[in-house]
Amino acid sequence: MRLNAPTAPGSSELITGTVSVDLDAIEHNVRILRGHTSAPHFMAVVKGNAYGHGLLETARSAVAAGADWLGTAQLSEALTLRRHGITTPILAWLYLATSSGGAITDAVQHDIDVSLGSVAQLEVVAGTAQALGRTAFIHLELDSGLSRGGARREDWPALVAAARTAELTGAVSVRGVWTHLAWADVPAHPANTSAVADFEEAVQEAHDAGLTPTLRHVSSSANILARPEFHFDMVRAGLAMYGLSPADHLDPADFGLRPALSVSAPVVLVKHVPAGTGVSYEHRAITHESRFLGLIPLGYADGIPKGISGSSIVMVGGHKVPVIGKVCMDQFMVDLGHQTGVKVGDTALLFGDPELGAASADDWGAAINSHGDEIINRIAPRLQRVYTHGR
Repeated sequence: MRLNAPTAPGSSELITGTVSVDLDAIEHNVRILRGHTSAPHFMAVVKGNAYGHGLLETARSAVAAGADWLGTAQLSEALTLRRHGITTPILAWLYLATSSGGAITDAVQHDIDVSLGSVAQLEVVAGTAQALGRTAFIHLELDSGLSRGGARREDWPALVAAARTAELTGAVSVRGVWTHLAWADVPAHPANTSAVADFEEAVQEAHDAGLTPTLRHVSSSANILARPEFHFDMVRAGLAMYGLSPADHLDPADFGLRPALSVSAPVVLVKHVPAGTGVSYEHRAITHESRFLGLIPLGYADGIPKGISGSSIVMVGGHKVPVIGKVCMDQFMVDLGHQTGVKVGDTALLFGDPELGAASADDWGAAINSHGDEIINRIAPRLQRVYTHGR
C-alpha cells in the first residue's frame, strides 16, 4: 500500500525525485536487531527525521516491531511524536536549558525523558519540574571520550551527588545512565573496552551516591551486532535499523538487514551529442565519442553530492550508468552510452536495495569517501516520501 502518493505525471507540480520508504523493511530490521541482543529494552533512534525516512511513520513501524523506547536528538522531534499520539517512552538529548525552562517545561509536561551532563543542566531541569509540581525523568550522560555531550569523568561525582539531592526533593528521577562511544563505528577498537570500563565505574559511583538507575545503555548499531558484552539494559539502534552499514566491515546483508529507503527520479530529457562535447559547468567532462545523455531533475539542492560525478552508480534502463559532468543545483546528467532505449519519463534509480540491482546508499557514500548515513540524511525534504509495505 502506498501513502502520500506522488503527483500524477503531466501535472504542473514540482518535477523532482521520489523517496520510497519500505516500512516492512524497517519492521524486519528491528526484529533482526532485537534477536541480536539479550538486553531487555530496545531503543529505535529516529533523530534527523528518522535518518530521512520520515519521523512519524518510522517511529510507528519500529514500535510495532518491538521497540519499547524511541530516541531523538532534538527535543522538538520528541514533542512531535507526542503530539501525534505516540506514547512510547522517549529520550531526547539535545535542547537548550535556560533559566526560563521553556523547552524543559514541554518535556516534563509531555513525559519525555531528557539527558543531561552537567550540574547546570540539572538545576534547570529540577527547577522547572518543581515549578510544575511534577517529576522530570532524566538520564545522566558520561563523556567517555567523545568530548561531545555528557559530564567528563572528573565532573561525574559532582553530577551524581547533585542528582541525588534533586531526586530526594522529588523534582527528578534518575532513570538511566548512558554514554556514546567515540569509536562506536569500530567495535573492536581497544578504546571501546576502556570507555566501557570507565562507564561501569561511573555507574557504580551513581549507585554509591544513592541513585538506582534501571537503564544502563552504551551500544549503538555496530556494537549491537559485534559486542554483546556492551549491551547492558538497553541498546540504541540507528543506522542498522534502516538497513545501512554501521561499520565498514559489517555488511547489513550478512545479518539479513534490508535497506528501507530508495530514491528515484524520471528522466526528463534524452539527447545525442557528438564526440568532443563538454558536459555541465567548466566542462569537467568531455565526450570522447558520440553519446546519449539523460537529464535527471535532482541536484545538490536535493542532497545529491557533487562528488558523485564520474561514478557508475545510477540505474537507468536496467543498467548502472555513470554520472557525467558536475552535479548542478537541481539537475545532473548521466551517460547512456552509444545506443539507448531510454525514453523521457523512464525511471532513474539512484540508490535502494542491492538485492533488486540498485546501488546502495553505502555505495554512494563510498563513492564520495564517506558513508551511507551522510547520503540518506542529506536528501532534501522537498522530495516527497512514498510509504510502502514490502518491496
